Amino acid sequence: MQTLTKWLMCSILSLVATGVLQAETRHIHVLKVFDSENPDYILREGCRSIGFGIDQEVRMMANNLGILNVIEYDLSGPNFNLERLDHVLNYEMSYLERDIVIFVYVGHGFRDPGSQSPYPKLYFNGYDKSVDFVEIKERIQDKNPSLLLNIIIACNVTVTDQNEPPPYQSINSAPDMVTLKAGRTGSAYEQLFEDEPGVTKVVNLFSADQEYYTFISNDGGVFFNEILYTFQEALGGRAFSGWQDICTTIENRTTSRSTIKGIQQKPLCEYTIRLSPVDVPAQRTNSLLSLSPCELSARNIRRNQRKQLRSLRQLHRTTMREARRAHQDKGSRRLLAQKQRVEYENSKLRHEKDYQRRLQECN
Repeated sequence: MQTLTKWLMCSILSLVATGVLQAETRHIHVLKVFDSENPDYILREGCRSIGFGIDQEVRMMANNLGILNVIEYDLSGPNFNLERLDHVLNYEMSYLERDIVIFVYVGHGFRDPGSQSPYPKLYFNGYDKSVDFVEIKERIQDKNPSLLLNIIIACNVTVTDQNEPPPYQSINSAPDMVTLKAGRTGSAYEQLFEDEPGVTKVVNLFSADQEYYTFISNDGGVFFNEILYTFQEALGGRAFSGWQDICTTIENRTTSRSTIKGIQQKPLCEYTIRLSPVDVPAQRTNSLLSLSPCELSARNIRRNQRKQLRSLRQLHRTTMREARRAHQDKGSRRLLAQKQRVEYENSKLRHEKDYQRRLQECN
């Protein structure tokens, strides 16, 4: 009996340690793609409110999961352009293996006539600088994160006249008063954000389904606030069966509250899983842009740099696991994580200088 008890205790401790190690070594990547310099005041204020809400959620997520590294990619204001997004996806996010990725877009969206995609095109200050969201989603999925959470605040209506920017709707009414349940529980985070080997969980939260407008306001709008309210309940202890249940709740509540306000807004919320490895019939392009032969040559430099960054991240992950096994205290591990972050950023800086030198030869 004692032998059996010891074996059970060791097994339980091993499982707990494995979960902690996964949480210790994963990173959270946050892409905030905001049209925050748009001429419309309400859209700018909506970007600010949504950014604040995302920051709060990510902070609580990292604390409850024990994740020490949160990497944010600034694609707002002057960085709100397709070139910057392409650079981030192609190089800065070169290693996402089993990490958590949060992609948030706030701006114009539209559909091409005859489009069969449920998703809108994202508009970067010009129709010739727009990209179908599915291209971004697939590019991130190919990097095999453990979870990809996409939040898209944009219209999804067909545009036939490309002489004007895509339309959108704004409202400037006082936000609803909603009482939120206080507190979050670590077990709820562990259930929803668990790293399941060989699986990428994909949560798509779109403010507008096909041929629907998005109504945005100073506080971020009905849809984004319903995301926050539902997350608060799901992560605060209310019983949800999983991501699909959360998606359905956000969708139904948004539709209901929009009707009460006298507006027609129907979101698209879905949860899927992607098994890896995935067989891709053809090589996926490494860019959202059209590149010259010289620029394509420069991309070969980037390819080697990405391999170096992946190797560095793998080394960092192994080192952190060893620190955990050696029972180093949390302060020591946090210091180690900071040193690793500095080393990673210094490598990126050296890579960028080499890459820019090569690009200058193309001019």
